[in-house]
Amino acid sequence: MLTMNRLQIENILILSGSNVFFDRALESSLKAQAEALFARKHEEAFFLSCPETDITPIVQSAKAIAQRFKKMLVLGIGGSALGTIAALHALPLQAKERQVLVLSNLDPFTVGETLDRFDPQDTVVCCVTKSGSTVETLVQTEVFARKIYDSFGRRGLEERLVIITDPDSGPARRIARSLGCLSFDVPPKLGGRYSVLSPVGILPLAFAGVDCTSLVQGASKVFGTAEASLRMERPLDHPSLFSALVHASMFSSKSVRVLWAYGDRLQGFVQWFCQLWAESLGKDGRGQTPVGAIGSTDQHSLLQLFIGGPDDKCYTFLTLGNPRHDLVVPLDPLLDEAIQEFAGKTVFECFDALRMGTMAALLEKGLPVVRIHIPNLDATALGALFAHFELETALSGFLLGLNPFDQPGVEAGKAFAHGLLGRADKAHFGLVARKLLGEEKDE
Repeated sequence: MLTMNRLQIENILILSGSNVFFDRALESSLKAQAEALFARKHEEAFFLSCPETDITPIVQSAKAIAQRFKKMLVLGIGGSALGTIAALHALPLQAKERQVLVLSNLDPFTVGETLDRFDPQDTVVCCVTKSGSTVETLVQTEVFARKIYDSFGRRGLEERLVIITDPDSGPARRIARSLGCLSFDVPPKLGGRYSVLSPVGILPLAFAGVDCTSLVQGASKVFGTAEASLRMERPLDHPSLFSALVHASMFSSKSVRVLWAYGDRLQGFVQWFCQLWAESLGKDGRGQTPVGAIGSTDQHSLLQLFIGGPDDKCYTFLTLGNPRHDLVVPLDPLLDEAIQEFAGKTVFECFDALRMGTMAALLEKGLPVVRIHIPNLDATALGALFAHFELETALSGFLLGLNPFDQPGVEAGKAFAHGLLGRADKAHFGLVARKLLGEEKDE
């Protein structure tokens, strides 16, 4: 076990840790595997190229849309939605120029409630599907397109629908061509869960008012400094590369990875990470289950399990600097003398003491804890945070001999669903699914 030195990218992202270890065999391959990953930046590791892409046309389009519409309804699921949700939650003071609502799940109750409130007069619909054939997104798009069409006809549909999808194929691309509506390409080599810094995330975030230039610059700092550390043959000096080594080393001995964010603004980011880690590395009979937690709330729900349960977990804490120095507990408490303990302290000091206490309790048990500290959660820092976990995840896959860019299990579930829905070329899957489930059709 070792205590990590602080590794940082400027004063944007700071990594530290205790009770961690790394495998010497993996260490010897770290530089070669990281170089192999960066060598694929224009292939399946295309996410590494996203910060190099000029986002100006996307941002300008978003601003033009914002001049006509007050709201945007994003229809997408998984990687087509979670990054956008994460950024909207993380940067609420920026994302307030226009309202962006993300409808992800196909739960008919939620879809119906959203449809009832949907006003096509002031709302543009943004359909996001990398493949162009995502069941949830196509169903949602058809439902909302009908309401637009009934109010404004085909011309209104052309003006009020934006599609982000594969540049060449898929139903969504055919719809875009047929309507002649505004559309953007998802780069074919770019995996959906790695796509937040592409038009998938940039268009709705720019519409909301997020500083997307800084978001991309933050990511560029992470990827650029990682490549520089490889050129200098010092990969262990880079926080993302070192963290990948540590977590790949613990992958077999720790079956659960907990990402514990101390900040409500990071709740969406935790959900984004859970998809990234699970879908990238859960395959070939191997995997490490991601569990998201929010501090200090989950001290009162999960901490007992973490302290008293099986030693099968590693922990990553995300912490933020104080966002409100003006929030102070009064020096002369009105309610009870017990509050004197907190008198004169900022709310952040009390909050951070709870975080420190939780980390100390885990460390006292000898459990592995990594901390990523973000002094100021702005667009640059959020972009760096996205990039850090993308790089850490993909490199972990390379180190472990796992393909971090495919998702065969997800595709199997889709095939069964299409069969159940009556698609002719998937009919066999529908028959197999009904036999396996022993279910009749639910009403």
